Amino acid sequence: MTRFAYPEGCFHIEPTPAQPQVAHCYGFFVFHHLRGKGLGHDLKQKQMSVLRGLGYDYATCTVDSNNQAQMRVLLWAGWDLLAEFKNSKTGGVTELWGCAIKKDAA
Repeated sequence: MTRFAYPEGCFHIEPTPAQPQVAHCYGFFVFHHLRGKGLGHDLKQKQMSVLRGLGYDYATCTVDSNNQAQMRVLLWAGWDLLAEFKNSKTGGVTELWGCAIKKDAA
């Protein structure tokens, strides 16, 4: 598990088994006392910078379909909804999101 922590929150990034150029991101959150200030967008920019720095080409994450704040951050950052499915463990709907990691211009 690789956790990246910042003053506004944290996230995890892991390589996908047998596909090391694809990252799976999870555990993205802004600390409760800082929510509602747009810091999710700042934290997502930091995550995208880390993904670029680590050399990933593509990233995925899953989101509970009720998490509207996280979906707004993903859409703002250019992520795409890839699929959704009924979660057999929670009974809710889980969404799978993905994003091509754009390399910085040289």
